[in-house]
Amino acid sequence: MAEWPKSQFGANDWYLQATTRLADGFFQLDKLTLTHRGYQSESVGPLHRELLIRTPAVVVILCDLARKALVMVEQFRIGAAMSDLDDSPWMLEWVAGICDDNESPLQTCHREVREETGLTLLKDPELVFTYYPSPGGSNELIHLFFSSCDASGISRYRGQAGEYEDLKVHVISIASALEALQTGKINNGAAIIGLQWLKINYSHLLEGE
Repeated sequence: MAEWPKSQFGANDWYLQATTRLADGFFQLDKLTLTHRGYQSESVGPLHRELLIRTPAVVVILCDLARKALVMVEQFRIGAAMSDLDDSPWMLEWVAGICDDNESPLQTCHREVREETGLTLLKDPELVFTYYPSPGGSNELIHLFFSSCDASGISRYRGQAGEYEDLKVHVISIASALEALQTGKINNGAAIIGLQWLKINYSHLLEGE
């Protein structure tokens, strides 16, 4: 059985030939022309790809270890509304948000938790890992954090009116959330990833409480 492989190519093994902005609204969409090194030939391309441009974002697993509970938010999502599934487009998610200009991911965590739940974090959240949610078509980076909290201070309804943000805040038992994960009730990537991480690390988190 092989060890985890080291990538054969790196950041300098591709060449961007041209960029054209196709859309510049709430999201930005670029059309790229590029070539890159190949496994079976020296060069692949030129090829054309559309790239959704996204500012880095944070996701925060909010956990009240004393109550064995999680804080999650419910909100309308247009992608789910326009999908082929009959699921409700109101999704249960972690607190999350896009980093503002000149704002570090940690600063974004504190701001988003305060805006979306009414809680003030007394300590900095811990970075779990950083990942690409959809690298085949977007440059978005997600910084996934874990933070302990006191869920007694949440506000039931939150949101930034100027951003048409309308949130319902839930305090959910960890046991119920993990059951929802197991039975397929969780249907968004960040929530699935966060709950899987929590399931693996829950015993360790309780020991450090």
